[in-house]
Amino acid sequence: MSKRVDAETAKYRVLQEELQVLVTQQQKYTQQANENSMVKQELDLVHDETKVYKMVGPVLLKQDLEEAKTNVNKRIEFINHELEKVQKKIEEKETEAIRVRKEIATIQMEMQKQAAEASRNAIAAN
Repeated sequence: MSKRVDAETAKYRVLQEELQVLVTQQQKYTQQANENSMVKQELDLVHDETKVYKMVGPVLLKQDLEEAKTNVNKRIEFINHELEKVQKKIEEKETEAIRVRKEIATIQMEMQKQAAEASRNAIAAN
């Protein structure tokens, strides 16, 4: 019975580590979404004849305003899609963690019942 608790506890720890990685990814995508949203807002304020530059490595390259807007919109869509996938994985892992935690509690309760029964039997034998 103790081995079952150890196995379930190990599973729970792994789930917690996986959740931490997913939460970090979620934070990264949220930050990228916010940054790209601000870029989109700035591009929406720019006049059509304004020159727009994109940084590629250490170089600034001239870019068409509509092309820049399209690229930012595509990036926002991609980031939001990735964010949804990560959020779904987080929900799945949290559900699994709850199930494992309940299983651990059930096993521990069984162990306590067995220990109490053994104690009662030992007292009754004397």
